Amino acid sequence: MCSRYYGDEDRLRIDVVLSRRLPAAVAEYFDGFAIAASATPRSIPAHPSLGLKARRCYPIRDRGRLLGFLWLIDEHTERLDEVVGDCVVQLSARLRERALQVSAEERRRQALVTDLLGGGEGSARAAEELVGQGLVGTEDEVVVIAAEAAADPGAVAAVIADVSRRGGRDEPPVGALTAVVGDRGVVLVAGREGVERAAARWAEEVRHGVRQQDAGGGGVFVGVSDAGRLGQAPDLLRQAVLAAFAAAELRELAPVVSWRDTGVYGPLMLAAMTAPELAVPPQLAGLGAVARTDSLARTAEVFLDAAGDTAVASARLTIHRTTLYYRLARIENRTGWDLKNGRDRLTLHVGLKLQRLLDSGLPALLRGEEKRRESS
Repeated sequence: MCSRYYGDEDRLRIDVVLSRRLPAAVAEYFDGFAIAASATPRSIPAHPSLGLKARRCYPIRDRGRLLGFLWLIDEHTERLDEVVGDCVVQLSARLRERALQVSAEERRRQALVTDLLGGGEGSARAAEELVGQGLVGTEDEVVVIAAEAAADPGAVAAVIADVSRRGGRDEPPVGALTAVVGDRGVVLVAGREGVERAAARWAEEVRHGVRQQDAGGGGVFVGVSDAGRLGQAPDLLRQAVLAAFAAAELRELAPVVSWRDTGVYGPLMLAAMTAPELAVPPQLAGLGAVARTDSLARTAEVFLDAAGDTAVASARLTIHRTTLYYRLARIENRTGWDLKNGRDRLTLHVGLKLQRLLDSGLPALLRGEEKRRESS
């Protein structure tokens, strides 16, 4: 509730209290006074076009770590520095206690989410406790977000915490719980409505807000599961992890990939978890590596991706159409399949896609996931 009886009817203060959002232009204006780096109070001049009255900013720190700010809205508040300084010391102690309490609570929540996603009896107990604590509703839909293993799990949690704080009042009540599963940062998104939309938005935030630990370049690759129920959480985690893998390994996909958008790769990755050596037709052995641009396997993959359109395929391969016809004939001779036969074409296409997955890091990923499940 905002009162107008103490001379604090600052329009920005009222808007921030009601919306819980600080406009970007105002944040930029404040940043110009380096308040986040300051250990001493700073006076901020009025800015009528931003709805700002003059104010004094008192950073609240604990052992140098910024905990927050105390603001006095008025002109010439420097005369109150000594009195306010005592308040800042008291607030620092209170906020430190609260931060420690919140940190402990967050660790307990993360442990529950980790148990939930691990599967088995521990998963069922964690689900009951999450519901009992009111963190997830019994009728909630849940979606799992997983960042690739090169992402810092702590950074994933920090991005989600920041996004959650910036959530608008008009958005559906959707919650996010972070955890570390293996060496991977994951997010459990839960709510009655708008869950998939929120998960897609938060996954993009993770993509742009987190850097790879072993490469200082761009953002990480992120996978998003389908929506399901709490009891399906371990399976949803696997969807998200495989989607993140597909985003990183298959460059025709986007950096943020939902499980449904993995297309044919989704069921093929699941097939690779059982008996991959039996899933790849032996006839493919004579076509070379799919990853080699000059191999018959690559020619076949591009041709089939183009739905048999020779003009499109030859353009993508940057070869003459006559050369393409020659290569296709060699493919038929080596495999014994007729590329005019729909069943033969499907068998070849699926086999090539599965071979591409098996030539990537998928087997190692799946072995790591199995070891994690066995140890959980």
